[in-house]
Amino acid sequence: MRAVSMGSRLGQLASREMYKRFVPEPGHVRIAALVIVAALLLAACSAGRPTAEEWQPTWERVLATMPSESAIGENPSQAVCDKTLAFLRSNRVQLFPTPDPVVDDTVRDWIDIAEDAFFECPPRNERVGSFSEAYGLLRRFQGEIAFVLNMDRTS
Repeated sequence: MRAVSMGSRLGQLASREMYKRFVPEPGHVRIAALVIVAALLLAACSAGRPTAEEWQPTWERVLATMPSESAIGENPSQAVCDKTLAFLRSNRVQLFPTPDPVVDDTVRDWIDIAEDAFFECPPRNERVGSFSEAYGLLRRFQGEIAFVLNMDRTS
């Protein structure tokens, strides 16, 4: 009887060793999971984004089509506002994705401010109270976008 219990005891020890050998420790599983998640995030962020050189012509066309602040004044005609708003809305989709996820929100904010300003014509809300305020914000966003794109090109 004793031999049987000794044999089963050896069997238990052997199966524990096999378990330890083939099943990783909980800390190793967490590290492996973090590495996999990080790799997936990097792949998702980089996939499908145009280069700055591919994206730039569309961005420049949008900027060039915007009427200048001096040309519209504080109270432009409804026709100018409608034409600009239609152009902005038709080109919004072409601006996304941006070359860098860092500027996604800034480009979205730029478009939202421009669309709001030309939709209200003239703007008069809490966010933007006039065309001069709207153009000031647009210039600031343009500077931020240009800075990030320049950093991407030089790195």
